[in-house]
Amino acid sequence: MSLPSILSSRAESDRATFELSVPGDLEAFRGHFPGRPILPGVVQIDWAVRLASHEWSLPTVARDFQVKFRNVISPGTTLSLELRLDRAKHRLYFEYRVGALTMSSGRIALETAT
Repeated sequence: MSLPSILSSRAESDRATFELSVPGDLEAFRGHFPGRPILPGVVQIDWAVRLASHEWSLPTVARDFQVKFRNVISPGTTLSLELRLDRAKHRLYFEYRVGALTMSSGRIALETAT
């Protein structure tokens, strides 16, 4: 899976925020769903884990997750992704937003890749 275009990023300790541009021609939109494409949840989780792994140099994989989908993310959307890493609990918390509107949020249990 490809990552979205990163328009900007900032990080402090165990928090990071990314401004992302979701490409309209993203392969994941094909067939999900015809006539009204939406960004699949698996892609949202993948992006959160990959951006967190890159930001904090963590060789991690997602083990378990909980996600709430609140609004549809369409092709061409500009999003903010907020990440918070809880190192003690090996958890990553994320929230995708458009302005003040939460699109999805959740937590991901992480384990070290071997």
